[in-house]
Amino acid sequence: MNPTRDDLTWLPRDCAAAVAKVRTALTALDDEFVAHAYPAYSDAGEAARSARLAMICARRAGWWRVLVRRLRSDRFAPHLFRLAAVEAAQRARTDARFWRDAAADWRARAESRPTSDAAGAMSNHHDLGIAS
Repeated sequence: MNPTRDDLTWLPRDCAAAVAKVRTALTALDDEFVAHAYPAYSDAGEAARSARLAMICARRAGWWRVLVRRLRSDRFAPHLFRLAAVEAAQRARTDARFWRDAAADWRARAESRPTSDAAGAMSNHHDLGIAS
């Protein structure tokens, strides 16, 4: 048998249902993320877009945590599968933090306030009097 990406028959039935539900939610969030991937062309617009991307990433982290909790309660779920879900949840939380910070920097820039040093290329170094 050559399992496909959608083949969940190797998991217990109730676990497979949870995996399918999480996958459906993550796919929808991926589509939403792509829909907001284009630049907004204004500082305020970028702040709003970054805040929206942060929310999407936070929701993705939440769905990964749902899967992690479900896998922890199933003694037949493969350990590697559980570790991968934990890693994905951590990555999604990191992504959400990045986008929250970016939104704060874009908001500050829109309000003509200094941005954080962590913003790197987005920082308004000229406004801060820092030579690039």
